[in-house]
Amino acid sequence: MRFLLIAAATAAASPAAPAADIAILHAGTLLAVPGSAPRKAQTVVVRDGRIASIVEGYVEGAEAGVAAGDAVRVYDLKERFVLPGLIDSHVHITGENNPRQRLETVEMSDADDAIAAAGFANKTLMAGFTTVRDVGAGSGDAVFALRDGIARGDVVGPRIFASGATVSVTGGHGDGTQGYRDDVADLLRSRAVCDGPDDCRRAVREQVRRGADHIKLTATGGVLSNTAAGLEQQFFDDELAAIVDAGHKMGRKVTAHAHGVGGINAALRAGVDSIEHGTYLDAESIKLFRKTGAYLVPTLLAGATVVDMAKDPNSHLL
Repeated sequence: MRFLLIAAATAAASPAAPAADIAILHAGTLLAVPGSAPRKAQTVVVRDGRIASIVEGYVEGAEAGVAAGDAVRVYDLKERFVLPGLIDSHVHITGENNPRQRLETVEMSDADDAIAAAGFANKTLMAGFTTVRDVGAGSGDAVFALRDGIARGDVVGPRIFASGATVSVTGGHGDGTQGYRDDVADLLRSRAVCDGPDDCRRAVREQVRRGADHIKLTATGGVLSNTAAGLEQQFFDDELAAIVDAGHKMGRKVTAHAHGVGGINAALRAGVDSIEHGTYLDAESIKLFRKTGAYLVPTLLAGATVVDMAKDPNSHLL
């Protein structure tokens, strides 16, 4: 009898399960699994920010797993096509190409960049992208402030995985100071610009210190650099190896901007986790991708956009 009383008292004293925050989506057409056929008249139950279940038909209450005390919101999407949030693996969310871009580099503060980025983030989310991977956002803190503000709920936008500043060689794609007066260039120069293996290890560690989720390097020249340095390899092999090794030792994936095949293959041999663009990859590149397990982010829209800009006689790039 004593044990029963103790058990009863313990049960009575146990706290009730905490109330859940539940969103119920009534989807007219649902693409639950990409590659599978869409399904009609489905209910998606989101519990505490995570999808808990998908139920046939339009249900609420106990059928949707709702308990007493739960906070429940019901969204009527019976006339809509519902699908998982999209992921953009290559964005630069703190800026955009425009005729005043070089002036804005010296006119806009980090705070200005963060405010502009908040607008871009909102547009990105409204386009259906719930997660983005930012692969180079300048040397300031704007992208980290935006990422953290979104995570806190202060700003509306997609989840951001940020690389911070791009690790680049002096004068290379990612340096960004070409064409400015030397005294201005000195003020603009990023601490992610590096030369030599030891300096490149420092650059990687600096980005990790600043809060980078992953590391971005420019293995080759780029299309939109303000310099005629071509599209081939810019880092030496020992520098590439140092960057990748330093990133991995700090628990970060490393991705490489690479157009020319020499730079693509050098970056893959160095052990990068992914290649951005991969414009002129060849059969050897494919073998290296398969051998290392690296991913290709082809950025097809970026290439098409630059081609359209080049064909426009009024383009600010000409």
